[in-house]
Amino acid sequence: MKNDVLRSEQQKLDETIQRLENATYQIYELSDTKSTTRRKTQYGKSNREQLKKAIEEPFFGRLDVIYEGEDGERETLYFGKQEIIDQDNNQIVVDWRRPIASIYYNFTPENYIQKLTIKGKKYPLEETITIRVERKREFSIKNGKIKSIIQKVASPSKDVNATFTEDGEEDIAIIDEFLKEILQQNETTGYMKEIIATIQKEQDAAIRQPINRNVIIQGVAGSGKSSIALHRLSFLLFNNKHISPEHVLILGPSKLFISSFQGLLPELDLEGIQQMTFQQLALQILQPVLKKEVNVSINWYFENVLFTNESEEKKRIQFKGSSGLAQLLDHFVEEMKRQYIEQMQAIAIFDERLSREQLQEIWNGYSYLSFSKQMERFFQHVRNHFEHVMKTKVAHLTEQYESIIHTFLANGGLTKEEYKDVTKKIKSVYDYKVQQLEKQWREGFSQWKKKMEFPSILSIYQRALSYELLTAFSHELDEEIPLLFRDYHLEQITYFDLPPLLYIYLLLHEKPVSYAHIVVDEAQDFSYMHFAVLQKLTKTMTILGDKDQSIYVGYGQDNWENVMNNLLKSDEDMLLTLETSYRSTKQIMEVANTILQNQYGPSYRPITPFNRNGAAVQFVEVRSGQELLDQIVSTIHEWKQRYKRIAIIHKDEQKAMKLAQYLKQEYKSDVVYVNLDENVSSQSISVLTSYHSKGMEFDAVILVNVNAESFPKDELHARLLYVLVTRAQHELKIFYQNIPSSLLDGIISVEKKAVSKFDDIL
Repeated sequence: MKNDVLRSEQQKLDETIQRLENATYQIYELSDTKSTTRRKTQYGKSNREQLKKAIEEPFFGRLDVIYEGEDGERETLYFGKQEIIDQDNNQIVVDWRRPIASIYYNFTPENYIQKLTIKGKKYPLEETITIRVERKREFSIKNGKIKSIIQKVASPSKDVNATFTEDGEEDIAIIDEFLKEILQQNETTGYMKEIIATIQKEQDAAIRQPINRNVIIQGVAGSGKSSIALHRLSFLLFNNKHISPEHVLILGPSKLFISSFQGLLPELDLEGIQQMTFQQLALQILQPVLKKEVNVSINWYFENVLFTNESEEKKRIQFKGSSGLAQLLDHFVEEMKRQYIEQMQAIAIFDERLSREQLQEIWNGYSYLSFSKQMERFFQHVRNHFEHVMKTKVAHLTEQYESIIHTFLANGGLTKEEYKDVTKKIKSVYDYKVQQLEKQWREGFSQWKKKMEFPSILSIYQRALSYELLTAFSHELDEEIPLLFRDYHLEQITYFDLPPLLYIYLLLHEKPVSYAHIVVDEAQDFSYMHFAVLQKLTKTMTILGDKDQSIYVGYGQDNWENVMNNLLKSDEDMLLTLETSYRSTKQIMEVANTILQNQYGPSYRPITPFNRNGAAVQFVEVRSGQELLDQIVSTIHEWKQRYKRIAIIHKDEQKAMKLAQYLKQEYKSDVVYVNLDENVSSQSISVLTSYHSKGMEFDAVILVNVNAESFPKDELHARLLYVLVTRAQHELKIFYQNIPSSLLDGIISVEKKAVSKFDDIL
């Protein structure tokens, strides 16, 4: 049987590749969601790349199914990254984004009967069909050859659930053997990879949620959240052809992070989607009206606020991102609008006057517009009114002028020269009077408009943060909030001021941009105010995050239900939890779990590591900076033999930069200090500051000086250390001086030692 299975599937693969090369088979896509007709892909540059990839791996899986009903029709389906059709329009390979592909991803030997809702064959109505899966096969293909086949059938029997290998061996299948093999052989590149062939059941559930639904994905480190988001976008655009990629936005935490998935966009048909950080989005909208420099760096926040526990500034920043400030701004801006209308000042120019009541009537005529647009039209209306009055007066002057020079002076006994001189003087008088009329209406309107101008966004924000206003709203706020801002002055606009400033902008202006869908990655570090802003710019969102990685403590999210209940407020929205980590080995994840259990106690629910063993995590005590440096160099020499991407992560920015300088003396161009504003680096050795490591992964990671002083046992440092540990895919080494952090209790024993020199990197 084993040879027959491999032989028959290899024949299928050979035939598919040959027909693709001969153009007997083609790659097709649906022209739109309302039509079942397919159109042949035009082979431009990008489509030639698609064809090349299809030839390299036409399919990755197979299902043998029975459609339950009167006919009991059987069908064998092959699934691939592109849809392949023959010349008679028969489907040879099914695109992974088709609804029926969910049966493939959700099948287990115990879950072999599934229901699928599809469009009816005869009518454009939905119908639910029952499908019984007889067999699933997963293929490992390399250079046109099937290396192995994982077979699972609708029975837990060990005799039929098997692994077929190219050397003829037949082994009992191990659960998730296909994924395990890929992960064990996988090397990190710094770039995100597609996971189409290895999408897991819980990941597929997130990917296939409809576009009219907000989805929050709470996923542990290494659960594939970012990859899921991109595959979800690919699924949504494939199944909603009326939405163009330009109407979709991905918000990433940094330019470095965004650059990590650029190469994946063509593979998932996502070219043209918008990608930026929140600060880029905010500045794109606010810069023209702020006209002031903004400090978007968050380094100072960690170094001078969180790490030093500067409580007052920390609490001020927390308030800037809170629902309390959002509610205050809602009331305050609404009250300012009301007072603006009630306190309109009459305008009188020449002998014409518009009373407050008349102005309010004009204002109300534009009530269908946003406040800022309403104001613009209102001013234009009043301007036009008095400009018309002015032009009427000018016309009357013109009539007088023409009557004098053409009628009154005619036959007046003046010589030609006298007539010329008189008309010239009268023209001068006429011009002067016209200029005076124009000046009078222009200055009158300008003075009135200046009195009627609405405060700027920045001045509204400054007033909202004033002690006087906060005191007036104290019944809605924590009692300490007004005191925090008693002597506060907004000397510089920072990253944390951008969400409330943009919120004010959106309360007053028309939406400058509108998206069909926004993906927010690393969303645990977004405040309530961030989400309140984004909700005004899009119909739905996919929100990805991990509350245990929320290192903006007190500012970011540690309870997704708050976002669900207070902002999204829809019965259709979903909160999906991913509890399995696929990135790191069991040994690394055991350390990550210990850190969080030491902080949160027995109530903490451990992360489920994927069943992949690796090297034991090493804990090494160092007595001096010299010893630390020697140990790091020695470790890198050893690791460079088997790993392509190595990271050395230090909590402190200045010490991380010094360490990078020392290592560059040893490894020169192989070492790079990672900057969030740059693209993914090609260097094999990366030195990072702790809070810049979110969303990144490496083959092997060194953590510098995880001792009791640098990583005290508190919520911030527990989350931060969890982030750092889970950056490693295969191997992790942790150095510490003196006493290790108590967050590592239960893993290593403590013995205090003396220290020496090079303390500037400890």
